[in-house]
Formats: sequence, C-alpha cells, structure tokens
Amino acid sequence: MPEISFPYRHIKVPPSAAHPDGQTLRNPKTVATLTASNGKTLRVFVLLDTGADACCFPLTYALLLGIDVLSLPTEMTGGIGSMANVTYYDTVQIDLGRGVAFTAKVAFMEGMNMHAMGLLGQDGFFSNFDVHFSHKSSTFTIMTP
Repeated sequence: MPEISFPYRHIKVPPSAAHPDGQTLRNPKTVATLTASNGKTLRVFVLLDTGADACCFPLTYALLLGIDVLSLPTEMTGGIGSMANVTYYDTVQIDLGRGVAFTAKVAFMEGMNMHAMGLLGQDGFFSNFDVHFSHKSSTFTIMTP
C-alpha cells in the first residue's frame, strides 16, 4: 500500500495573556480541490478531523460550486456552531493531489462559513484511508489502496 506524506501547516499565534510568548500551532491541514457533479471546481483548505462524523464544508462552498442547495436532501445536525444546523448533502470529488482522491457524500452547512475551511471526517475520508499522524515530525501519512 503506497504511503503519501503531507506536512502539517504551522500557524503563528501572537502573544496573549495566556501565552505571553505567542504560540505556533501545528495542524494536519492541506489544500484540496472539490469538484461538483456539474464539473465546477474549488480549491480549499481542509483539516483532517477524526472527531468529525462526516466530511463537512461551509455552505458558501456549495454556492461557489454552483450547487443548487435547495434541491439537496437535508437534515438537522449539531456540533458546528450550534445544535441546530440545517445541513445539505451532496456527493463531490475531493482531490488532495499526489494521487489521493475520493468521492464522498459531504455536508454543507452555514455554521461552517466562519471557519473558511472544510473538515475531512470519519464517513468519506477515514472510511476510505488509513492515516498516521506524527505531531512530532509535523506530518500526516495517508496509506492509499
């Protein structure tokens, strides 16, 4: 099984009362290309999130992809922003580059708009790939089938 490693993103946080010297956060974040069924694409940041039940994206991404959200199936979900999110579902292609691509039913929700990135979660991402996180070396490795 081929292994493909990606670097963590390093984010510098300015000093605060809690952290007078500032901080450097290391996150398993990368860039992905989303492709809707209409062929439109969008390059976005995604965070690998083992706590996310599904792959989730801001509702604005669906609109930028030209997806008619009013025609999509919905359900009420919680956990992002509030306990009552209208969540729209559609199937999209997600390409992380370097041979890592998959199709998944993803959730689009308004509560994600403030985060300006997507989450790759259990259903869709981790259900398709084994992933090794190394915080020490600031990398994550995806084992492709």
